[in-house]
Amino acid sequence: MLYSAFAGITVFFAFITFYMGVRLTGRAGWLISWLRGTAALMMMALCVLFVLAAIDLFSYKQVLNNRVLGSVSFKKLEDQHYMATLVFLSDGREQQFDLRGDQWQVDARLITWSDFLTMLGAKPGYRLDRLSGRYYSLEDEHRRPRTVHQLSSSEYGMDIWHLAQQTGNHLPMMDAVYGSATYLPMADGALYEISLSSSGLVAKPLNDVANRAVSRWN
Repeated sequence: MLYSAFAGITVFFAFITFYMGVRLTGRAGWLISWLRGTAALMMMALCVLFVLAAIDLFSYKQVLNNRVLGSVSFKKLEDQHYMATLVFLSDGREQQFDLRGDQWQVDARLITWSDFLTMLGAKPGYRLDRLSGRYYSLEDEHRRPRTVHQLSSSEYGMDIWHLAQQTGNHLPMMDAVYGSATYLPMADGALYEISLSSSGLVAKPLNDVANRAVSRWN
């Protein structure tokens, strides 16, 4: 709900800039008309930016403490080669990914808000970003094929999170950070839970196969 509200506010500003742009195109002398026309075009461009920003904000979900996001399970295809099945709890969606290596990791983009908005009850937002495999030995890491899968992307070229990163987190009232779960071992039949708190992503084993795999690597 929070991120729908932020997106709705952004759409409201888009309508305001559109209305002002239309009003500025009223009749006047040629110089005033030219200035108004230029300002109107700028308002229209700003309106488009607000709309694209709203669309991007809709892709983020509010962080709730210890919220379970989903699960990931593994089927071994061959040595250091697995089929990962990622299930998203929010909508029951299931995706399969080919992963190579000994360990896996999931990453997320996190948006945090200024102290003022936090005092008003604003929670950080998240969007799962990618799922990747990693080899345990450095030799394999450099020599064998790597696999990284993108889990989400920003539509229409507007990426609020990336923009905040590029500007050194100087966008008004928000910061963009990267959250990653600890690398955990892949094993045939292993099942893990992925959850999220305000401090970042957490992954933990859910069955005996995963527990034994974690014990072997520790």
